[in-house]
Amino acid sequence: MQSASEFIEQRRPAGGRRSGKRDFIVQVFLRQEGHLAADELVDLIRAEDARISRATIYRTLQWMVDAGIARKVDFGEGRYRFEHSYRHPRHFHLICKTCNQSYEFLSFDIEALVEEVAEARNFAARQSVLQIYGTCVNCQSGRKAERVTAPTEALFARDALRIAIATERSGLEFYTRAAALTGDARGRRVFRKLANEEKEHLGKLEARYRELLAEDPTLEAHPTFLFFKGAAHGLFAAGTAELRQGADDEQALLVGIKCERGSHQFFKRYGDRFEESEGKRIFLEFADEEREHLDLLIREYRNLVERQKARVSRKRR
Repeated sequence: MQSASEFIEQRRPAGGRRSGKRDFIVQVFLRQEGHLAADELVDLIRAEDARISRATIYRTLQWMVDAGIARKVDFGEGRYRFEHSYRHPRHFHLICKTCNQSYEFLSFDIEALVEEVAEARNFAARQSVLQIYGTCVNCQSGRKAERVTAPTEALFARDALRIAIATERSGLEFYTRAAALTGDARGRRVFRKLANEEKEHLGKLEARYRELLAEDPTLEAHPTFLFFKGAAHGLFAAGTAELRQGADDEQALLVGIKCERGSHQFFKRYGDRFEESEGKRIFLEFADEEREHLDLLIREYRNLVERQKARVSRKRR
């Protein structure tokens, strides 16, 4: 996992001079969660070192925005707030105009649409910002519920694990059914091997999920942070439906290849786009496993085709 110091150095402009005061301000800022107004950061810094001026803190905030360490957000309060980017994925906001609370979420379906529009207009986009204003559920119902917050990174990891677990369960069902339907002995062994690997990895993912909840039992109660219109586990569900309709050994392998290729591409594509975080690591680890399964299925498919050719050749002789 990238450290805070490595994160800062990675974003420090080439040739930029180091500053002890600036580094101190950045370190204090990165320790905070949520969205800070400039004056709130001034109070935090001056509480630890009263010698640092307000002007220095303001300049450092702007430097952090320019360097990609901080993001500037406008919640319609008449002032900007700032949130850090360290282990904090890009996201959008729902903003309640009654209580002024903000709620974060991430959707790459929205980001993909923004990129599609920008590309169509030949527009070089640097940042996408979406803020949806309205009324939260508590204000709609008149409840004065106390809001319990959780670090965005923890919610991101929770949802990444949920997607990976759902995908693994769907894959386990697919390979179990494929093993039962396949007549070729070698193909059946491959499907059983993959089913066992899916079962083993599912157990590990579920254990990681339990560990995450043990660190913060309130995580389960928080709304979904990571949204995907069509998550990867849908690929295996579609593959299982194809097997139910009937498939021979060759077709079963081809369906498996299609599922694994789609799953690998899904997790690799989005894992590469995530910023450094536990959620990113979960996606890329899963992408690597799906790539191994894909390679195994492709090899077995080629072997099956060669065996079938050999049988046909022997019959002709």
